[in-house]
Amino acid sequence: MGSEHLHYYRLAPERVVAELGSHKMGLTNAEADRRLETHGANALYRARHESALVTFLRQFKNLFVLLLLTSAALSFYLRDGKTATILLLIALMNAAVGFFQEHKAETLMASLEQLLVPRAKVLRNGALIDIDSAKLALGDIVAIEEGDSVPADLRILEEDELSTNDFALTGESNPSRKFVHAISAPVPLGNRHNLAFLGTTVATGTARGIVIGTGMHTELGRIASLSQVTRADASPLQKEMNNLATRLTQGTLILAVILAVIALQAHLGLKSALLFAIGISAAMIPNCLVAEVNITLAQTANRLARARALVKRLSAVETLGATNIILTDKTGTLTKNEMTVTSLLIGRSSYGITGTGYEPAGSITDKNNRKLTRGNLGELGLFLLAGALASNAKVNQPDSQHRTWYVLGDPTEGAIVTLARKAGLNTEKLDAKYPEIKEFQFDSGRKLMSSVRHYEDGTVAVFVKGAPEAVLARSVKLWDHVLTRKLTDNDRKFFSDHTEAAAKNAMRNLAYAYRLLPKDTDLAKLDMKKVERDLTFLGIVSMMDPLRDDVPAAMIAARAAHVRVSVVTGDYPTTAKAIAAKAALAAPGASINVVLDDELGGLSDSQILQMVEAGGTVFSRVSPEDKLRIVEIAKASGRVVAVTGDGINDAPALKRADIGVAMGRTGTDVAKDAADIVLLDDSFATLVDAIEQGRLTFHNIKKAARCVMTDNMGELFAILISLAAQALFHIPLMITAIQILSVDIFAQMAPITSIGWDTAQSRLMHAPPRRLGDHILNLASAREFITFGFLAATLATANFLFFFARHGLSPAYIDTSSGLYVSATTLTYVTLVLCQFMNLLLVRADAHERFFTNYLWSNKRLLAAFGISLFCILNLIYNPVIRPYFHTGPLDAWDWLAAVTAGAIYLAIRLLQRHTRKHSRRAVLQLHHETRGKLAPISV
Repeated sequence: MGSEHLHYYRLAPERVVAELGSHKMGLTNAEADRRLETHGANALYRARHESALVTFLRQFKNLFVLLLLTSAALSFYLRDGKTATILLLIALMNAAVGFFQEHKAETLMASLEQLLVPRAKVLRNGALIDIDSAKLALGDIVAIEEGDSVPADLRILEEDELSTNDFALTGESNPSRKFVHAISAPVPLGNRHNLAFLGTTVATGTARGIVIGTGMHTELGRIASLSQVTRADASPLQKEMNNLATRLTQGTLILAVILAVIALQAHLGLKSALLFAIGISAAMIPNCLVAEVNITLAQTANRLARARALVKRLSAVETLGATNIILTDKTGTLTKNEMTVTSLLIGRSSYGITGTGYEPAGSITDKNNRKLTRGNLGELGLFLLAGALASNAKVNQPDSQHRTWYVLGDPTEGAIVTLARKAGLNTEKLDAKYPEIKEFQFDSGRKLMSSVRHYEDGTVAVFVKGAPEAVLARSVKLWDHVLTRKLTDNDRKFFSDHTEAAAKNAMRNLAYAYRLLPKDTDLAKLDMKKVERDLTFLGIVSMMDPLRDDVPAAMIAARAAHVRVSVVTGDYPTTAKAIAAKAALAAPGASINVVLDDELGGLSDSQILQMVEAGGTVFSRVSPEDKLRIVEIAKASGRVVAVTGDGINDAPALKRADIGVAMGRTGTDVAKDAADIVLLDDSFATLVDAIEQGRLTFHNIKKAARCVMTDNMGELFAILISLAAQALFHIPLMITAIQILSVDIFAQMAPITSIGWDTAQSRLMHAPPRRLGDHILNLASAREFITFGFLAATLATANFLFFFARHGLSPAYIDTSSGLYVSATTLTYVTLVLCQFMNLLLVRADAHERFFTNYLWSNKRLLAAFGISLFCILNLIYNPVIRPYFHTGPLDAWDWLAAVTAGAIYLAIRLLQRHTRKHSRRAVLQLHHETRGKLAPISV
């Protein structure tokens, strides 16, 4: 029975009351209770948060983790408790990292949540009472006044200068003036000015309205439900990891079968062959990569949290790095959502105002930007006094509910009061000194308001503010810095031209005027038309919702990073375009394209896609459905789309986007629930910084994947060579399955995961976002993994054989239970580990022209991780308690020299290959440069 179905805005007030079976004295308590049972409470059904157990269990949906658990279960079944325990610990560790980060973010979000529905003043049984707004029923008569939150969707029955702040619902920054009469024809939501909506606040005036929609049947509820049914796709990183996991799973299963067959051919026995195949196959799973991904995402999320960006889901971190398109809201995102006076025009003199928002910190400056002295301010006294006395808003200091100075009442009047305070006026004392006799409130017909007050020396004055054209039409004199003269036609044109120019720059202009009333004026019978005539024009204030200071630099940085930004707002096109221009939305020399809501419907999907791909477009006066359509079109093209917003109207698009970014300070709870990231400082610059962190995150994960895959291929080739040697020459295995698993835990884990702390390079934000079709595991990378994995395995094999040669023994006749055999396998193990260390350093250096740079030693955590790994390895080799568990033995100085030599050879060969590759690349580029334009085209 919501307003979206019955169109109550098109019915007369008395008809609405009758339709809802209510009465002008309100419902009875019994009737209200009955309706609550029928229609439910006046509350929004918010998305249920996952329990801690569900969050933890969801971590096991990772295919890598499932493979580890399967391998552990098979090992337990075959009674190999050592291997099973290690695999289980690795799986639990990976799940724990993801769980703790997501649970931490969920807990923080819970602490940020606020009630969406306030208390309400309602007529019950003919008496006005205060109740929990959740208990409001259809047909209740509700009273609202300045500063209240609207507790449900209301059809206005009576009002006195009512206006509401609807920006959270419609995107409009200016208050919406309300009226009572019915609207004859269908109009969009933002033009239904006889309705007040849940989630908005009262800017001015008072009213009574009848409840026409509660809970999920309100406009807010409709949009909230739209965002809840909107599906969210897997992130780019999740897709990439799924692709990698699928390919590796297929390879691991095939490998397990092959290894089991080979092991049987090598006479290991059925059970031993199966255990060997399971252990080695599990070792081939990039266990360290799973941990590295979770830890890298977690530490990036923590770094963003310190930078005032709350990440609700780990995968959202990397998604930002792949972002191609940003669709941003205007009000509260690019702007501060705080009206601020920026300039004055008094006579022919212009003045600037410093400071933004409602905090009275700032000053009035002359045309040369010099702060006015106390004497200069005195010359403007009447002008400043008129604005303050013609305003009713209250500006308050920060408190437990507000982090900054805030206004109760009309934001425009709040800006005027703040201006007076910046000039040193105490508005509360002025209000008491010059008590109000009568106020003629604003209406859209005459476009002004006036306040009649007792003034100096027993006189009575009227102070007027309103639209410049309306005030000029009622003025006959001009006040100019104490002097007063006749207002000429030339003056009128001057002020009109100034107003028009300011309006094109998104400025809202208000004019001040005053008049001393005749001494014989009957104050008990004041007539508005007689009072508001023969005015003395005082001047014009220009104000705007100021742009956030860091937005232009952030826009330029986004453009340099090949991320295209467009503004999608419910605000007016002139205002939106002016703000976009100040925000540097378009590149220098480029024009900003503005698309209105009625034009948007006539555009094809390809035309819209072309606009968002180019960036620099303002989509104005759009509905939530329009915004959702733009997101869908961009996503369907394969682009990664980030959407920012703070209002209820932004929630569906936030949910559907690849990455939804809500504002933490000004954002509604519906927007925060729908988003993946919440900017606690509401800063667009923080979003751009987060994009850089997202790119760095994937860059580091890609480096870790290259390291892990090359290392695992080295281990695999070592095993295959060993199996072939056993089958052909009866040489025992040169490394065991338990040792291979220990490489993952003690040698790989700490160094690989420490890559997540690698810092960003300057060119990272000058490259295009990564293409989603570029996979970590591809033909080129596979060649790298195989080539250098085989190199490491060859060096390990050489050291294994050299060990026996040095001792004058044949490996074919060695007793596998002897200490010499155990030490030989340990040398193989250490050789592989040192080659892996060299591989990691080389992969990190690939982004640089030279290997030996400061960047090589920049990651202190990596250096510490190498130390931790070496400490663990030394314990495996020399600790008599641990050593038997991993079948390792002590190494002497010659063994260590052999291992270090193998690592040095590995490094030298890789550096030579790297140098050759870069030299060849330079030669190709040079040839291209020299022959460009000289070669004839080749015909086919």
